[in-house]
Amino acid sequence: MRPSLLLASVLLLQTCGFWTAGCAANRGSPLDIDERAVKSRLYQDVAACPNSDAVHAMLVRETEAYAAQADRLIAARSALRQEAAKAAAVSDRGLPVPGAQVESLNRAFAEASAATRAVAVVAARHDPWHRRDAPSHDDGLRTFGTALSVAAALELYDSYLECGALVGAHPQVRKILDRGDAAYGTQGGELDAVARDYLNLARRFRTHDAIAFLHDHGYQVASGDEHLVFLRERIEHSPSARTLRLHWLIPLGEFTGESVNLARSDLLRLRDAALGGASQGFGNAVGAVQFRRGLLHDNPDIEATLRARLQPGDILLEKTPFRLTDRFIPGHWGHVAVWLGSDSEVRTLLGDDPLLTPHLRRLASGAGVCEALRNGVQLNPLAHFLDIDDVAVLRCPSQDPAAQAEHLRRCLRQLGKAYDFNFDVETADRIVCSELVYQVYTAIPWPTSKAMGRSTISPDHVAQRALTGGPLVVVELWHDGKRIDGDLTNAMAKLINPH
Repeated sequence: MRPSLLLASVLLLQTCGFWTAGCAANRGSPLDIDERAVKSRLYQDVAACPNSDAVHAMLVRETEAYAAQADRLIAARSALRQEAAKAAAVSDRGLPVPGAQVESLNRAFAEASAATRAVAVVAARHDPWHRRDAPSHDDGLRTFGTALSVAAALELYDSYLECGALVGAHPQVRKILDRGDAAYGTQGGELDAVARDYLNLARRFRTHDAIAFLHDHGYQVASGDEHLVFLRERIEHSPSARTLRLHWLIPLGEFTGESVNLARSDLLRLRDAALGGASQGFGNAVGAVQFRRGLLHDNPDIEATLRARLQPGDILLEKTPFRLTDRFIPGHWGHVAVWLGSDSEVRTLLGDDPLLTPHLRRLASGAGVCEALRNGVQLNPLAHFLDIDDVAVLRCPSQDPAAQAEHLRRCLRQLGKAYDFNFDVETADRIVCSELVYQVYTAIPWPTSKAMGRSTISPDHVAQRALTGGPLVVVELWHDGKRIDGDLTNAMAKLINPH
């Protein structure tokens, strides 16, 4: 095949691949910034400078700020690699990734995304310097500004090669990150969107063209201009610079491998959407069926007794045999929630924590029960929760006030998330009732079971950790509307293991 025909074939293959990938999942990306507004601000800032020396001083300040931002990105991607390796090691042993590691992985990804976005703004802001309509026609300023843009752009490509591609290559790690986590401000599909940005031909050509501009102008390094020397060294030591200096097409091996990963992610999202949609339809249909009121419903004395026993962070289990949904949940217990506490108790533990601010009104009205229902994770009054026949209160006796506060913060981060109709403990974007404690009490090794290829946790799994030798204790137990006295641990064991 002639070289020109081969090049045309590769270009057609890559262009079609990107179009398909873009149509398959139009998700947010850390690089998804308003480039037009960012570039427009550069023109305004340059126009506001009285002379070339002032523009040069501005570029010096922004280069120093970029150096700090690049260092933060390097540290963030290193932390993300470490967390991804831990999660992958657990998954490779055939175990579900624990809630603590899911949380750490999502937090590391959020920090890496924020650092990436900051560097992306630098790359976009200074892109106009190598163009004919540059904000200044001073060759020295154009070279300086272009070098800043190229250094930032190459840092993004290097980050993907050194971290994003490695993190995204493990299916389970990719699945966790691809679902996003509202608690840390990450959207679903961000990891895939970063891959699509890496494969974006227009962005690659732009960087290639800017590198060519620098080489045509010989960098014009002025004597003693340490900032431009710094940028030049960052560019010349970038692994991505060697490829992008020669051509702007993607090496075919990288394109093929990442396209397979993207296709796999898209298919997984479609499968989860189909299964989740079916489960949601079924859950909504049967969830509305209730044959009677609970035996503990509308009883102020029982509510007062329970409220007097509860402490912030206690886990609540309930049984509702009169609801149709209860018939489809394995084991005795049918629902799990977490007691945040009274308004004053929560304020004492959390003070002025900004996580608390949006929920102060609900807490002040007595809505201290955090639970995941079909319409999402929410706060409800204890009286609302007590439309039940059985209730158990589980407590972690080893927790101190600092641990209590951290558990409450994790609860608050879950509020507003949608219900997880896929029942998958390894995804943090949606929460089912028993997954709430999996995400809140991350130090506890929770038992799980496999269902339709997912690791799931049931309310009885939660109850098992309150049996002899477990990290939880039963501090209150009601069965068939009556309070149980005596050995509550043994009574719990009989409920979840009746035979």
